[in-house]
Amino acid sequence: MARCPECAGKMKYIPDTKSMVCNSCGLSLTRHELDSYWKKIKQQNIEDLDQSEQKKARRREWLDWYSKSKEEKESY
Repeated sequence: MARCPECAGKMKYIPDTKSMVCNSCGLSLTRHELDSYWKKIKQQNIEDLDQSEQKKARRREWLDWYSKSKEEKESY
């Protein structure tokens, strides 16, 4: 059973229109459109994860710098 990319509701295949329709929000997509939509969402999640990791790395660097003594900071 496919999940709706908008509301995570269950989607049902309608053979007359050859599309998947969400039982909750009514979103209607062909199977190809649904696959493309999920690929786009996965790619966005990967980019968000990369940005999150970059922020964590910058914070760790700052904390390392902050924990150094005044002399070490000047030479950093």
